[in-house]
Amino acid sequence: MKKQIIKSALTVLFIILINHSGFAQQQTELMAFGGPNGIFVNTGIEIGSLEVPSNGVAGYKIERQVVGDKNWQFVVNLSAPKNYSEFLNRIYLTNLLLVDSIPAKELPLKVIWDKAQKYKRIDSLKYLGNPLVVRIAFGVCYLDKDVEQNVEYSYRVSKLDVSGKESESFYSNVVSFPPIISKGKIVFVNKETSEKSIQLTWENVDARFARIIVFRQTNFTSGYSEILSEKYFSSNKEKNLITIIDTLVLPNDVYQYYLIPVDYYQNYGNRTDTITVAAFSFNSIIPPYDIKVTGLDSLGALKLDWKLEQANKILSTKIFRSKMSDSGFVEIAELQATTTSYIDRTAEPMIKYFYYLQLNDQFGEVPYKTAKVFGLYKSNVIPMTPMSLHSIKTEKGVKLVWEKPEESINVYHIYRNFDESLSLNELTSIISNDSIVQFVDTSSSLKADKYFYYAVRSENTSNNLSEFSDTISVIPVSNQKLNPPKDLTGYVDETGVVLYWQNMFAENPTISGYQVLRKFISKNSKEEYKPVIDSILSPKQNNYVDVSAKEYGKYEYAIKGYDIFGKESPLSSSISINILSEPVLIPSGITAIGVDEGIKITWQISSLNKIKEFVLYRYMRGEEPKIIATIESNKPLEFIDASAKIDNLYFYFLKSVSDLNLESDSSEEVGIRK
Repeated sequence: MKKQIIKSALTVLFIILINHSGFAQQQTELMAFGGPNGIFVNTGIEIGSLEVPSNGVAGYKIERQVVGDKNWQFVVNLSAPKNYSEFLNRIYLTNLLLVDSIPAKELPLKVIWDKAQKYKRIDSLKYLGNPLVVRIAFGVCYLDKDVEQNVEYSYRVSKLDVSGKESESFYSNVVSFPPIISKGKIVFVNKETSEKSIQLTWENVDARFARIIVFRQTNFTSGYSEILSEKYFSSNKEKNLITIIDTLVLPNDVYQYYLIPVDYYQNYGNRTDTITVAAFSFNSIIPPYDIKVTGLDSLGALKLDWKLEQANKILSTKIFRSKMSDSGFVEIAELQATTTSYIDRTAEPMIKYFYYLQLNDQFGEVPYKTAKVFGLYKSNVIPMTPMSLHSIKTEKGVKLVWEKPEESINVYHIYRNFDESLSLNELTSIISNDSIVQFVDTSSSLKADKYFYYAVRSENTSNNLSEFSDTISVIPVSNQKLNPPKDLTGYVDETGVVLYWQNMFAENPTISGYQVLRKFISKNSKEEYKPVIDSILSPKQNNYVDVSAKEYGKYEYAIKGYDIFGKESPLSSSISINILSEPVLIPSGITAIGVDEGIKITWQISSLNKIKEFVLYRYMRGEEPKIIATIESNKPLEFIDASAKIDNLYFYFLKSVSDLNLESDSSEEVGIRK
């Protein structure tokens, strides 16, 4: 576990270093950064000495200049250690120089030395070359402590050959110390407690750090002190999470925690808010039992009763309810722990409701839920009649439409006769929970030359019938044509081929459904259209996701409509969909640095094959990303944002565009203040 924690810390350092050190990817800029006690100057990537130069580099010469002064002052000459003994000595001395550095005993120093001797480049050591103590020991970084606070400096670093001659020089950005603390936040998101451990999780909202220091206080009085706890760092596309696990706790004690982030150059960030938790397990509490639900028909309500022991150990009981057994639960009440009954007067008749209880402690936790119970009751109330009954002309038959009068109704009885003087006879009954109910009478006895009379009655969930609705008269007609579906569009995503078309049901209520057809187009032949699925889609469904298109290549899709009378429409206009054999490569290694002309963005791509161009996005906090540039793939992988304004914090990311105009996912973001 300890090795994993060290490796995680080194990995975080690696990420921070890439964001801070542009020189490792481009040798035209030198990066210098303020620390708490001086300025760190990064010299280069070559690990060279007079005895063993690297790529002709035997060391580096560092000079310093106060901004506004023309004179350069010599600071130091750096080179790599001659042997392993000198390397160890430098590590130990640097440990004394950097109070918050990784101790030598926690670093695989022999492995680091051997790799450095083999590759002679700091970037070839990967995460092993990230710790400041290692970089300073190898002479590729220097802490300049002979500087004044809040004074702006720039540095000149020159490569030295074995004769001491300068071969190439680089100039740093303007820098001072101590630096401005990052405005990013670390926000608490979750906690899990027991009598043996406490696990806390924070979300990193744009805070830049290399490690985290955890402080704890016990029972509000002991005073805060740093603790050694297990730390885990995880991330996904949406969140970067920090988790600590504290196992040095006592049952039922109350603990308070806060974090302080420390960046790569040992600058302390702002402390987080304090989190208060108890090392407490709800397993010792006997949950509510004997839970019963009773229907109160006369009151139009449901009553819950339960038993609960050890009520003194909890703060309250919450009641949750849903019409489904496995989802959709919402809180309907919160009661004192000593209360053991509740009357639900918002329940509707003849609907099965599911309930569960939840216990809560003094910290507002939700650690325990009971098993689910259910109940229903029957009402004696006569339901309302269907509202706004009217007919819609169809090619064959009579379509009736009305509004649902109240929530407790889901059954309707349809009555019909062909003579106004005769009494209405029940034609059929239907079940519907829709707010707008529809029924189509397609009886063979319907004639287009006479009136038919219709009325509807409601039946509620308690099986009570309403009065008759208003009676309407209808003459059946049959002259409509069934047009093909319109505006078919589609695209490919991770779920499959997504298709959309115009909702024909809104214009023609006789539509009974749609059929999706597809054919594969190869280089040598074309297939005939075949149904994607055997069933017909519902008339209100104007979209479909085809998950069966597995073979890479070109597909052609079309839609056919059907009406309630069995007529088929012509095929819609077809569309072609390309399913590629490989995803579009995502830009990587994005960097941003300030230059005289604006902000310079650079990036990398593992292969330019099939890449047509890159699209650069930019945004500020609280704004939507906007495209600011499109760079052709045959041009240098860089762009200068000349529109960036001073003191504004910008964020950039890129997308690749293939020669088929398909976009990649977004690259990692980089933020910079001009």
